This record gives sequence, C-alpha cells and structure tokens, in this order.
Amino acid sequence: MPVTLLSSLTGARAATPMAPIDREALRQRVQEASARPQPSQPAVVGASTITLQDAATTASLVWSALPPDRAVPPDNTYSATGSLTFTSVTTTDWRETLPKLEQLWANAPAGDAISRQMESNQLRNNGGKLASQWNGLGGALLSLAAAPATGPVQYQQTLLMAADPTQPLQAQFAGLQRGATTVNLQIKTRSGQTVDLQIAANNQPGQPGQASSRGLQVSVNTSGPLSDNERQALAALSQGLEEALAGLGDEKAPAINLSGLLAYDRSVFSQLDLDIQNPTPGAALGSFAFHLGDSGNALSYQGAKGKLDLRLDANPPLQAGSTEQRQAAIAQQLQLIDDAAERSHADETLVALFKSSFAQLQGAAPTKAADTPLDPTSAVEAGLTEKAQPLLSGLVDFEASFSGDFAHPNRWGSTNEKGHAQYAISQKTAVEVDHKLKTVDIAQTQSEQLQSRYAEARFDGVLDMQSGNFDRYSVQDRSTVTTLINAAQGKPLSAARTTDRQQLETHETLVKHRVVDRRETPNQQHLLTVLL
Repeated sequence: MPVTLLSSLTGARAATPMAPIDREALRQRVQEASARPQPSQPAVVGASTITLQDAATTASLVWSALPPDRAVPPDNTYSATGSLTFTSVTTTDWRETLPKLEQLWANAPAGDAISRQMESNQLRNNGGKLASQWNGLGGALLSLAAAPATGPVQYQQTLLMAADPTQPLQAQFAGLQRGATTVNLQIKTRSGQTVDLQIAANNQPGQPGQASSRGLQVSVNTSGPLSDNERQALAALSQGLEEALAGLGDEKAPAINLSGLLAYDRSVFSQLDLDIQNPTPGAALGSFAFHLGDSGNALSYQGAKGKLDLRLDANPPLQAGSTEQRQAAIAQQLQLIDDAAERSHADETLVALFKSSFAQLQGAAPTKAADTPLDPTSAVEAGLTEKAQPLLSGLVDFEASFSGDFAHPNRWGSTNEKGHAQYAISQKTAVEVDHKLKTVDIAQTQSEQLQSRYAEARFDGVLDMQSGNFDRYSVQDRSTVTTLINAAQGKPLSAARTTDRQQLETHETLVKHRVVDRRETPNQQHLLTVLL
C-alpha cells in the first residue's frame, strides 16, 4: 500500500526515524472505529496528518502538538462539558409605569364663557403662541367686571393641560405661575375703586411622561361695586384691551395698538396700568409696560429687536395746539425718526414700533390745558396762549428713545451688516410768569441724539468679523432747536428760534484687524430765525 504525505512534519520531527507500521493492527483499529458512530470532525491545531489509502478503506493518524492533558482522546470522542438553560422573561413597557396625565380645572367649569374660551384657546394653540392664548380672555374678564353686581367681583379659573392626579393638585395649580407669561391690568376709578385683571399663560412642556405646568390661569377682582358710569367706561375698554394683546402677542409681526386703551374716560378713571412679563429667553416680546394717569403717560417695550421708552407730560404748562397743528408736528417728528433710522441703519421693525407708539401717545394727549388743571400761579392767560401756540411745536412735552442691535442681509440673503443703534428725542417747555410786571417768558427746547456703530462686508459679501477684513462705520448726531418767546400785557413782544446741529460720520477700512484707512465727514449748522 503506498504512503502519501499530506502535510510535512517539522524539521526536527522529520529527522527522527519512523518506527515500522503494523498494518494488520492498523486495519483492525480502522474496522473497529468504522463500526462506532463518527463524531463531527474536531479542529486540531498544530497537528500533522498521514493518510494511508487501501482500496475503499482510509485511515488517518494525527499527531497533536497539544499537551498530554489536552490531546485528542484515542477514541476521538468528547464528553459534554455543560448545559444551557433558557428562561422566558416577561417585559413591561416603561410607559405603563408613568402616571396618567389629565386635563384638570381648579374649579369645575359651570359652562361660563371664560372657561370655554380658555379651553378653546389651549386646544387650538399647539405652538404656544401668546396671541392665541390671550384671544378673547381680556375682553371677557373686563366684561365680567363691568356686569351689574351688588358687591365686589371675584373670579379666578385655572386650567392645567397635563396634570398628575396622583399628586397634590393645589401645588400644581400654584406652580403654573412659575415660568408663565403674565398680563396684569389695573384700573383705578376717581371714586376710589380698583379693578385688577390677570392672565397667566404657561407653555413650559415639562419632562416626558411627567406632569407640567402648561396651561392658563385668569382672574379679575374689583375692590367694591362699581357705579353705572364706571361699569360703562370699563366695558368700553374691552375691545381696546383685546386689540392691544393681539398685537403684542403676534410673534412674527409684533405691533403696538393702544388706540382703544388711550380712549379711556379720564373723568371716570384716574389711572390705568398694563404690564406684561415674558421670561422666555429670546422671545419677540420680553416685557411691556403702559401707564395712563394724571401724572403722565408712559410706555416701555423690550423684545428680541431691542427696547423703546416713551413718556409724555400730562400737565403741559400751555395747552396743546390745534388738531391740524398737532398732526403736522407729529408728521414732522416721524420724518426726523425716519432720517435717523436711515443714517443709523437701525432695525426696521423696532423703528416701526417706535413711530407707531409715538404717534398714538401724542395723538391722544390732552388737547386743552383745562383737561389737566395747572397750578394757578403758573397759569398763562388764554389770550396769550392762543397767540403763542402757533410759534411753538403744538406737541405735549415728551421724552422718547429706542436702542437695539440690527443685522441686514445682502442680495443673496447672507448677513452683510451688523451693528447697534440708539436714538433719543425730547421736548421741554418752560414758562416763567411775573405777575407783578405782567410778563411771560416761554422757552421750548427740542433735542435729538443719534449714535450708531456697525460693520459691513465689502463688495456686498458675507460679513466675517473673524477675518478682520471689513468696513466699520460710526455715526454721531446731535441737534437742539430752542424757541424763545417774550410777552407782556398778554401779547407776544418777540420770538426767535435757534438751531444747532452737529453730524459726524466716520468710516474705517480694516484689513486683518488693522485700520488702513480712516475718513471723517462732519456737518455743522447754526441758524437763527426771527419769528416775531
């Protein structure tokens, strides 16, 4: 029988002489092995094999390089080393362990219009928009306070959209105020009564599966019963409050619409205060405060575009001009604001809010000195007022300002310019009366200040401040207009107006953060105009 070497032995083993093979003993072992069941072929590492072929009988001899305790058993079989046990495990959805969140009311709604409006607003408002949440509530609450009543009005309702009924409900209802946007309106009557209104809208989502404070809370209270005139005047403010909240709550295009509130009856009400606070960072509306009263009218707004402030004197030393003169003066001031916005590149939305607020407050200011009685010692004769008023602005004294960052895109929509602008205008009228000499000196001063700094990419490109390659601009303007009137015996004797205007624009060219060119463009004007 021929012997075929299938795998060579190592050099050392090949040098060792091989003992003669007992073919009969080998054939007998092969026959015995073929009579037993053959196990699956094991994997042998480091082994050499010699195969002997004789007709149909084949035998393999395996020399293992493993240690004796790990060598292949002579009978080429293995015993079981262990067993595996499989256990069926029942899993539970983790969401089934969370509390079932519910929509809950602090007071069971009795089908009243306010509760229905609250639920409707929340169900329709998926994006947490303030205008949607406030819709209809301000007017409904004022109407409730204006309804006939024999005693004080006290109403409060709270709606939670995701409450946990297994936890103390009172604490959850109280928690709605934390992180909520609040609207507070307080109105005081000349008889001494007070009306307080509040709307709290919470849009905090909370953790998944946990109770949240998302919902609405409203309340309205009166300190006592209102007279028929007070109730009628209060009901007349309902639509005005709705219009104001609708504009301020518009996130895409915020607007200040106060015409309805500015029409409040001064003979019935002594004071009106509207205050809104929104703690959400970066919100279009951050805060708003509006005040009407005998001491003056004021407005402040702060949001994503910037902030603005206005204050009007409710006790002018002279009565305001005619309606025509006032409207012409308002238009002139709005043109000054437009000119300043163009030079400063201020944000268009902020400028529009500022102009709208200024026009509304000035348009609704007292038209006669009799609307806000003066100290008799400082009163000016009506005849002199009529003669002096055409020489003055026709506006009520005021202070107004705005400030904010701005960014403008290029024609492809990328940011081409960034900066900050602030602007302030004011008017102050002073009257000195000498009753002994019967002389009157009137001085009215209007001032205007503008500051702006911005960076602009060259060639209408994309602004890259990190590169240090851009143009830098600075605008500083200042203007003062003073009108002086001297009168005696109830007649103006002389009148003159001085105008001082200073403008300075600075342009710097930066290359790799270094100023390589600087140019200044100044402009100064000094004018004296004799009016009389």
